[in-house]
Amino acid sequence: MAIALLAVCTIGTSTNTFAAKNPNEPMELKYIGKTNNQPVFQLNLNNPQASEYFISIKDESGRVLYSEKVKGENVTRNYRIDVNEFDLSSPDFGISVEVTTAKSRKTEVFHVKSTAHVVENFEVAKL
Repeated sequence: MAIALLAVCTIGTSTNTFAAKNPNEPMELKYIGKTNNQPVFQLNLNNPQASEYFISIKDESGRVLYSEKVKGENVTRNYRIDVNEFDLSSPDFGISVEVTTAKSRKTEVFHVKSTAHVVENFEVAKL
């Protein structure tokens, strides 16, 4: 499996999304769709006061694919995972997104797995 070729790109927060923030969750990660056939995830840090966070995206073996430090209040970041369709649908595919609060050093971990379902529909009409 070519998971070693996995790369992460951040996308500006001006991107239109169809996932609303949930202010009751201090941190949330959502799948928001695809860009150029690559999955895009939105990370919302719902903090009313300016805070600093360390974000790491890792593959299944724990190797860091991308990391950054963000600072602010109510931070939203979009991440596009650069992975081919074959690897994305592999049962071995998975990434984790770790968000650590700089002040308290508390870490929240989100695990991302891909599942595929085949749906076959038939329509019958009387002519």
